[in-house]
Amino acid sequence: MLKKIRKHTHLLHKTGMFLSFLCLIHCLSMPFIVTLLPYVAKNFISHTTEVILMGGSLLIAVNLLIKDYKIHHNKKPVVLMIIAAILQFSGFFLLPENFETPFVVTGSLLLAWAYVSNWQMHQKSCSNHSH
Repeated sequence: MLKKIRKHTHLLHKTGMFLSFLCLIHCLSMPFIVTLLPYVAKNFISHTTEVILMGGSLLIAVNLLIKDYKIHHNKKPVVLMIIAAILQFSGFFLLPENFETPFVVTGSLLLAWAYVSNWQMHQKSCSNHSH
C-alpha cells in the first residue's frame, strides 16, 4: 500500500515538473514564434490555455512542495513557488499587456527552479529510489 502511495506521489512530482517546464518552453518560445511567424502564431495558444497551464502547474506545486516541505523542512522551493505565483498572477491579471511576458517567463523559470530544488531534496529524503 505504501509503495502505491509513493509511486503516485512520484508521478505527481514528475507531472508537476513536466507542466512547469512545458509552461516555461511555451513562454520562452512564443516571442520567437510570434516574431518569425506572425500569421501562423496568431491565436496559436489562447490566453485561456496559458492560464490553465500556469494554474495546473501551480496547483500541483502547492500540493507537492508543501507536503515535501513537511519532510525536508527546506523553505527554498516553497519561497520560489510563492514568488513565481505572484509574478505569474501579476503578469496575467494585474499588469499591462506589455509586462506580461517578462513577468510570466520569470515566474515560470522560478517555478521550474522550485520543482528542481524540491525534487533534489525529495530524492535525498525519499527511501524509494526506484523512480
